[in-house]
Amino acid sequence: MEDKGLAYYLEKIQQAPSYQDLVFFRNRTFDAVEATLSPEDVETIKRAWTDRAKDESVPVVPAGQKKTADA
Repeated sequence: MEDKGLAYYLEKIQQAPSYQDLVFFRNRTFDAVEATLSPEDVETIKRAWTDRAKDESVPVVPAGQKKTADA
């Protein structure tokens, strides 16, 4: 099994092509991150996730997928 440390998770956050992917990442991995990494690393990952999620240049959904809620 691959060792998933701080650098691995930070790279995954930076590579997420959309906000939707960031949410999937958060939902699938934050519990594991909190269980396996130091509190300082967890805080670094959460801060990186928040910064990326707030980046307005990151599309909401992946390219080619339509938004479903155009009100």
